[in-house]
Amino acid sequence: MSSEKASHVKIAGHTNETNFVALIGGKVIPGHTKPDAEKNGFKFSLKKECKRIQFALYSRNSSYWNTSLPSSMLCKEILSIYPSSFVEYQQNKPHYKGLLREKMVNLKNHLSDLDNLKNYLRFIITNVDEVHYMVFQNGQNHYIFDAVQVIDIIAINARVENSKALKVGDYPEQKVVIQTKNSQGKFRNLIELEIRNSGNNHYAEFLAVCNRDNLLNLLKAHIPEEKIFKDIVHFSEVLFVRGNAIANFETQVL
Repeated sequence: MSSEKASHVKIAGHTNETNFVALIGGKVIPGHTKPDAEKNGFKFSLKKECKRIQFALYSRNSSYWNTSLPSSMLCKEILSIYPSSFVEYQQNKPHYKGLLREKMVNLKNHLSDLDNLKNYLRFIITNVDEVHYMVFQNGQNHYIFDAVQVIDIIAINARVENSKALKVGDYPEQKVVIQTKNSQGKFRNLIELEIRNSGNNHYAEFLAVCNRDNLLNLLKAHIPEEKIFKDIVHFSEVLFVRGNAIANFETQVL
């Protein structure tokens, strides 16, 4: 992503936060945290309209690593294969890609277990239950889901695979890919786990990205129960609260 595009995405994110907290009468949570907004002790992670959303970008020294979760430690351990500098990595890429292949196969095997996958998703999506609701903006509409239910829906519909070498020069098994079926019954990539080595500023970082529309479509298909809340002042904006999120939203959040 170029610096210009990154700046645009950042501004769009701040606008989304400001608009949403005005709708629910909440407040923005400043800084780089998993939740973006809060009201009455409930915390929201906001997903603006874009192609891919980032769940994690963690360096070796990130404070987000969770020592009590084996899946978290497996991911952190992957970063240990890399030398201290990006220059050293560039000088012997095939060697490190070979080491990465072995680590990513191990991670894929670990996440193929349903309980391990659920715990891992709790780690990258909610920082282990720090987030209560996930909110997806679609134009003037906001779809709101219970975060625990989101994780359950992903996990029970997921297939975990390693990436393949698609062309000459590619290396196989450099990523772990969490896939789910689309409306035509075909598996499509939902979440991709990889290592970012794009330069000195982004070197040996664990990256988890999600295809946003695939996730929203999955949740809408499997969580059809819905309650609609229309804001009196911002009457063009609508909250579509779905599934397990409905129970507490009107009585404890709004």
